[in-house]
Amino acid sequence: MLTNSRLIIVFETGVNEIGEPILKTKSFNNIKTASTDEQLKAVADALTPLQAWTPYKIERNNVYSLEA
Repeated sequence: MLTNSRLIIVFETGVNEIGEPILKTKSFNNIKTASTDEQLKAVADALTPLQAWTPYKIERNNVYSLEA
């Protein structure tokens, strides 16, 4: 049973001295578990222009309860 969901937006804030991206994560907890992936993508698309960084990836993290 799905018990919790989190929206995670990872931003690229620059590059380090060897050219690898520097990443910063913004997490939004307690997302409604009934939200679809498309709805969360729409929210992420609305939030990313409000940041000063370039979006790198968008993730959804679900937590399930397993009963024995």
